[in-house]
Amino acid sequence: MTKTPDFTQLNYDATDFPAVGFDAWKTQVEKASGKTLDQLVTKTMEHIDVESLYTKDDIAGFPHLGYVAGIPPYFRGPYPSMYVTRPWTVRQYAGFSTAEESNAFYRRNLAAGQMGLSIAFDLATHRGYDSDNERVVGDVGKA
Repeated sequence: MTKTPDFTQLNYDATDFPAVGFDAWKTQVEKASGKTLDQLVTKTMEHIDVESLYTKDDIAGFPHLGYVAGIPPYFRGPYPSMYVTRPWTVRQYAGFSTAEESNAFYRRNLAAGQMGLSIAFDLATHRGYDSDNERVVGDVGKA
C-alpha cells in the first residue's frame, strides 16, 4: 500500500537556487530571526547542541564517511543496499486484553496495508518470565 514517489518527474532547476556563501546566509538568518547564530543553537533532550547550519567543514576528518554499507567494518550497516529497495516500515505498538482481540487487531491492520507488527506483551513477558512465575505475579497484564 506504499507509494514510491517518482522523483524523476520533479520540475527542478538548480539554477533557481544560486549558491550563497556562509556570510550571506548568516546575515539573512540573523536579519529574519532577530537572533545571532549562537542564540539559534538548540539542545536535544540528551543535551547535545544542534547548530542551525552544518557545512562540510563540520565533518572534515570523519574516517567513516568513506565506508560503504555491507563491507567491513559495517559502520553503514550490514547490507549493501540497506533500505533502498525495502523502505522502512511504520508500525503501531499495540496489544489488547486477550489474545483473540490482539490477533483480530493485527490481522485488520495487516489487511489494511500495515507492513509489520510491533506487539505489546505484558511486563512479565518482556522481562523473560512465564506469566505463572512467582517473581512476576504483580507484573502480569501490565505493559
